[in-house]
Amino acid sequence: MSYTEQDVHEGRRLMDDGRQNRLVIGDKLLSVTAQGSDRDCERYCDAISLHPNTGRTYRHTARICTPPVRQLVADSGVHVSYSVLREGARLAPSGKPYDESYKRLRAMLTEAREAGAGRILLAQYQQALGTGPALQDLLDPAQETSLSQYLGTLLPDNPAERAKLLKDLVEEQADFCEGVKQAMDDKRRRDRENRIDCPGDKPSKGQALARDAVRMRDQAVAFMNRYPRAVAFTDDQRAACEEALGTLEVLAMFLKLRLGNEAAAASGQRAEPRNLVTV
Repeated sequence: MSYTEQDVHEGRRLMDDGRQNRLVIGDKLLSVTAQGSDRDCERYCDAISLHPNTGRTYRHTARICTPPVRQLVADSGVHVSYSVLREGARLAPSGKPYDESYKRLRAMLTEAREAGAGRILLAQYQQALGTGPALQDLLDPAQETSLSQYLGTLLPDNPAERAKLLKDLVEEQADFCEGVKQAMDDKRRRDRENRIDCPGDKPSKGQALARDAVRMRDQAVAFMNRYPRAVAFTDDQRAACEEALGTLEVLAMFLKLRLGNEAAAASGQRAEPRNLVTV
């Protein structure tokens, strides 16, 4: 064997550090976006070179994995990866985490200590929760296990459990498709901004205006797509909508006046009479 027990110990310590770092990043995302919108989270992720979807996952896992749970894991002496904590925080179709308050993980830590086990594997945790890998993870080319490989080896001796896990994957498909759509929208937005901005140069006022206009348009479309079937507002929602509508009307008037003035100026230049020469 080319490695020693000391190498294993140091490797697990580094993995524990990686788990803690991800949770701390999630805490940071929670703090800097607490009073902001999801767009603020995206901007912050861009600023620290983190993919927004990964940032949202870090933030959600940090919210569910409270300091007492983290301390319990750290004091257990059993290696628990970040992927395990993320799996417990993952939302079930009911809208609640698969392992709310990490009750199942707590029991598994006790069982692992009593059995002298040094770690809890993600596959063991998923089996205990009755879950399978997230669909987006299986479709990620960076993952070792592909979707076809997973389905091909999925509990061949237990058809009932296999059917249940497949059902869970299908129920998660809507969330996955929404995630793909969001990623594509983000890419299109960045592509438009890259065409507007000059890489390496400070954007001019004209470029900044075009970029901000594109972002406002994307935010408006995303807002309408999020609430397509809203038929009634609460009092708070109505007040917020009325305030936003007033601002949007002022913005629309501002843009129309600017566009109208520029169009009139351009038309006047085209219609400027030429000097006539008489013979």
